Amino acid sequence: MPASTKRKIFIGLFSVVLLVAASAFIVFTYFPQVILDVMRAQYARDANVTRKAAVVDGYTFPYYEGGTGEPLVLIHGFGDSMISFVQSAKWLTPKYRVIMPEVPGFGDTARDATLDYGARAQAERFHKFFHQIGLTSFHLAGNSMGGHITAAYTLLYPKDVKSVILIDAAGITVNDDVPYQDAAKPVTTVEEFDAYMDKVFVQKPPIPGAFKQYFVQQAQGNFEWQNRIRADIRKSPDAILNDRISAITAPTLVLWGDKDQLIDIAVGEAYHKAINGSKYVVFKECGHSPQYERPQETAEAILEFLEK
Repeated sequence: MPASTKRKIFIGLFSVVLLVAASAFIVFTYFPQVILDVMRAQYARDANVTRKAAVVDGYTFPYYEGGTGEPLVLIHGFGDSMISFVQSAKWLTPKYRVIMPEVPGFGDTARDATLDYGARAQAERFHKFFHQIGLTSFHLAGNSMGGHITAAYTLLYPKDVKSVILIDAAGITVNDDVPYQDAAKPVTTVEEFDAYMDKVFVQKPPIPGAFKQYFVQQAQGNFEWQNRIRADIRKSPDAILNDRISAITAPTLVLWGDKDQLIDIAVGEAYHKAINGSKYVVFKECGHSPQYERPQETAEAILEFLEK
């Protein structure tokens, strides 16, 4: 092959590589949501779950579902989305039919200002959703606010719930503190975002700077709406469950990160003490969201509990 032809081929290939690299840089820097969507789709494929939706009273519930076996519902926390448990679901779907719904008011759900987003109202809304997709007896788990909704749901509809899993759950207090207090101001800088992540995780996930900027923008856009939801939760009849939580009789797992800075481990101990016969598991050197920080270990703890 003549040297001039080789040069042309080399220049052509080099140009293609530059174009691809430049395109990747632009997407990575200016369109992080595209990258996040790709990552989430890959997690869903790994977990063998698909995205679905159901409409209840005119309100659309997006959710992930996959696997076979007894139904296991996993509810995410405040400010999170149905992606929350998808990494853990990889180890759960081989043995259970896993359903991961979006909590109304969060993620891709509608921000309907006419609705109540307190724990009681959310539990009642989920009751209709569960029955619409054919769930009448299932295992129910939740992290943080999702754990609060899980406990409230179990107290309202005990016949539906085969077992309860509370993961760093809100819903009871130990020092008469006021739960779900309004955020004083939105996160406005990458430094403030990093400080918040330090409260959530012991081992923070690596997040590129462009993604941090994107999350800061999201936090600013969600600020007033999330304070509205916090106010609804504080006004709910199920805002604080201390005086009723002992009425839960379903087999219960209380799972906590020992370094949780958002909901103190003392709350986990109080849940365990109040719910007769509950199992208590503490992850060492773990923060508020074990399903993110220790996805496989979280799944294994859930499986061990359910199988026993």
